[in-house]
Amino acid sequence: MSLKINNNDETRARLVNLDFLRGLFIILALDQHFTYYINMWYVDYFRDTMALTSTYAVHFPMIGKQVSSDFFNHFLAVVFTPWVSQIYLTMAAFNLAKKDQTTFGIEMLGKFKVFGFILLYFVLENFIVAPNTGQAISFYPIMLWMLILALISIVYKYVGIRGILVFTLLCMLRFVVPVEYISDFFEELIQNRIHPGFEYDARFEYFVLSGCLGFIMGYVHYHLPLYRHKKDFLFAGMGVLLVLIYFLIGDTFVVPMDDVFSTEHDLARTFSGTAYIIGIQAIIVSAFLWLEKKNIKVNLPLVNWVGIYSLMIFALHRILFVKLIAPISIMIGSLTGRTLGASSVEVFIYIFITLAICYFVKISPISDIVLQRKK
Repeated sequence: MSLKINNNDETRARLVNLDFLRGLFIILALDQHFTYYINMWYVDYFRDTMALTSTYAVHFPMIGKQVSSDFFNHFLAVVFTPWVSQIYLTMAAFNLAKKDQTTFGIEMLGKFKVFGFILLYFVLENFIVAPNTGQAISFYPIMLWMLILALISIVYKYVGIRGILVFTLLCMLRFVVPVEYISDFFEELIQNRIHPGFEYDARFEYFVLSGCLGFIMGYVHYHLPLYRHKKDFLFAGMGVLLVLIYFLIGDTFVVPMDDVFSTEHDLARTFSGTAYIIGIQAIIVSAFLWLEKKNIKVNLPLVNWVGIYSLMIFALHRILFVKLIAPISIMIGSLTGRTLGASSVEVFIYIFITLAICYFVKISPISDIVLQRKK
């Protein structure tokens, strides 16, 4: 009896609950990113020095100081920072597994063009928002996601799901082979030879297992009907065991209130921390897939809209904040006597402003006008 199935309706249908999760985690990522930019604004990003002794005098005492977040924002950082940027890759890899190996191979060139375009865009975006050349050439998560998705695509096309399983096992050797030292050497080499501000922030070994997890879960969901009624419990059960490993032998995850990114990858560096990251993702994705199977669909219009248009929002949010929202907030602060703050209320106001601008971009003909496209 064959385990495979080609259910075109199931493959084409959007999973509403994954749209919700994608939207929720994009909003949390915006919270994380905006909080970090505010943490470091007066250290790396403030540029209105010519006005510090006049109209911007209120900001003068803050120059060189980091801005701390409030309790709620710090709580969100502690809970979500280790895996919020990982689960987006997991869900992208889940969707990548929709097609069977033959169809996938035929369509792979088109996928590579998409991966390449997204990678190029975010390289250019980095040059727009970065405060120095070192950070402009740094390697950040979404760039790595494209490379991991491309690598998984190659393995699946030529070797199939068995190749993905072997690839996953090989990636686990990172806990035996000193990959971390190789990455450290590469980062130090670029820092010494090109620019000291360079960061090899999103390292292959930190993220690749999340991509593998997502693809395997997607493959089982779309192509193995034998496990249709128990797969969610199997993956969730595996996730619980992995999370227990972390709670038994893992170190406590700590986030400084004035720099939410400084410990972002601390858990991903260790076996127990990676177990936690993989485990919590398996639990959450499985739970929401099970709810979808029971026809319990979580559809909050704003959150699900963000999930559907997550790539557009992710593509615009840093530029909007660094080049538009924060400078305007700084200007308003100079008139009202307040400095930039990282309270959860303030950060979420910036998030909703960002989403409103993205909504305007989506519904308006601005892209057609700029690109001079005829309808």
